[in-house]
Amino acid sequence: MDDPRTPPDAGPDSTVPAAGADGGADAAAGPELSGHGHGHDTGVLTVDAPAGALTGRVRDGVLRIHTIPYATAAPFGPASPAAPGPHDGREPIGDVIGDGSGTPLRDGVGHMQLTVTAPIAGVAGERNRNGAGARPILLWIHGGRFEEGHPSEPWCGARHFAEQGIVTVSLGYRKKLDGFWRRPDECRAPYRAVDDLLIALRWVRDNAAAFGADAANVTLSGQSAGAGLALALASDARAEGLVHRVIALSPGLSRGSGGALRRLLVRLAGFPASGDVTREVAAKAYRAIASVAPTDTAVGPRIREIRARVPLVVTVTSEEFHFAPPLIKADQLPGARALARVIGAAHGGVGPLPPEAGDRPIGGVISDAAIRASAVAVADSSAAAGMPTWVGEFRPGAGTGIGPDGRVTEGAPHCVDLPRFFGREEGHPFHGEMVSFIRNGDPGWPRYRAPERIGRIWSGGGAEAVETEEPDPWGGVRAMFRRR
Repeated sequence: MDDPRTPPDAGPDSTVPAAGADGGADAAAGPELSGHGHGHDTGVLTVDAPAGALTGRVRDGVLRIHTIPYATAAPFGPASPAAPGPHDGREPIGDVIGDGSGTPLRDGVGHMQLTVTAPIAGVAGERNRNGAGARPILLWIHGGRFEEGHPSEPWCGARHFAEQGIVTVSLGYRKKLDGFWRRPDECRAPYRAVDDLLIALRWVRDNAAAFGADAANVTLSGQSAGAGLALALASDARAEGLVHRVIALSPGLSRGSGGALRRLLVRLAGFPASGDVTREVAAKAYRAIASVAPTDTAVGPRIREIRARVPLVVTVTSEEFHFAPPLIKADQLPGARALARVIGAAHGGVGPLPPEAGDRPIGGVISDAAIRASAVAVADSSAAAGMPTWVGEFRPGAGTGIGPDGRVTEGAPHCVDLPRFFGREEGHPFHGEMVSFIRNGDPGWPRYRAPERIGRIWSGGGAEAVETEEPDPWGGVRAMFRRR
């Protein structure tokens, strides 16, 4: 679930400042700049890259080029790299909010676009042509249940990373059945969306130097569904050498994607085995499988497919979906704990309710089934394989954060990690710790490994957040979902 806040409206020809991807405002178009653009704080900058002449806006020393096409594909077909050519990325292409309110997507490209945010100091600079002084790269994959989202979402702007000398590339991908359907003869084939993103990773490798970035120092990150995709990419042997570490925030992985029931519903909706289908039939089929997945993503990577091959940070929030009104009401019912046990069993959780469920047993079980059970399984398998692994959890405490509805919260709901990761929650230490991990692979707290399984805990928000370390913070989740 993504933050539904809507950015200010400004079209490509607007003379007022357009909404920036960091929630601020970009400068209105100033003088055209070319080449390096050093010394300019506002205006338009064109970068000569292998992908073509890429034009974006500059504000306060940070360049942002929106929605560069990196691949093309026919519906439900394999993707091919986009041909090099000029691109005007001063404004985003497509549906920035992800709710249908944006402009139509460019024909033939869909969501196969990426947005670059980089400090202009060093962009295409001579000192970076041979890698000397090149900047680390952060790749970001947005969430949205594998059915919505956009690489230029305003609440995931990377300005603060750029101010720390990091080049961020936000990646889009095909969604719903277009990105995640497998024909019966493709049960072990990669998802189309993963294939798309591999093309994007190669685009980043080939164009890194033009932005002063180091293709040998790449951290792949994402939140919710985006974290699930980041983990799927990090598990794919084809990504070797393209990704060097991963940050997975509240990873969302599907339990029933591709299962017998969902395949049957897709067939009943008229979706042919060949995958040669109209958009109308695809939409009908997706609605059918989504209707039987109220607490699971309808499509997407599954936990059994994840075998991360690089160092990993994985975090969750302690109250992922506690905020959902139906769960609040359900937890007030007589016998809520007994009902929670039934719901847990339906999601593969046959052990005891975690102690931290407290007076929110149903909200806790749904949160654990959707997010925390996947997080602990990924962390445990990664650490057992000898891969450097760190875990953390956001909990309520003093100070406030921003919840998924865009409102101030004292709790720790799903998406409260986004402003902390992107440095927009002033004073919270998480952004600085992730900058450290992106730069050198060390977030600054003990590794997670048996038997202690130490995790970092952030209680509260902003400058009032308190950091502690706790042995095995997800022990209760592991005990309940041990058979998943």
